[in-house]
Amino acid sequence: MSPVDLTKYVAARAAGYAYMRRLRAIEDEEERHLFELALVRLTLAHELADEELARAWKAVAEAWDFRRVNDLVAKHNEHYPVEANVPMNPRTGSYARDWRRRPYDAAWILERFPPAAL
Repeated sequence: MSPVDLTKYVAARAAGYAYMRRLRAIEDEEERHLFELALVRLTLAHELADEELARAWKAVAEAWDFRRVNDLVAKHNEHYPVEANVPMNPRTGSYARDWRRRPYDAAWILERFPPAAL
């Protein structure tokens, strides 16, 4: 390994691999969404009756903007197997394990914050 290669290697290790940084960014975005969703839900709960809250909460879930985190998820799903050197099954030509993350959507919100329970 030449000194230039070694320098690049050490620099890459210090900052973490691209997939590690991306996964951390996904986790940070998820935490941000959970915090903001909890605030919105509390606000709605103080302003609306139960039946109105359920309808309003479903509307919030459907309209929630996940573009930023879903862009990260799409990049993760596309690049992770190469970046992380995920082993392949030589017989099938497919990866030995699944790494794909599900995109965030209204169902993700409603799983964590059901419309009826508060």
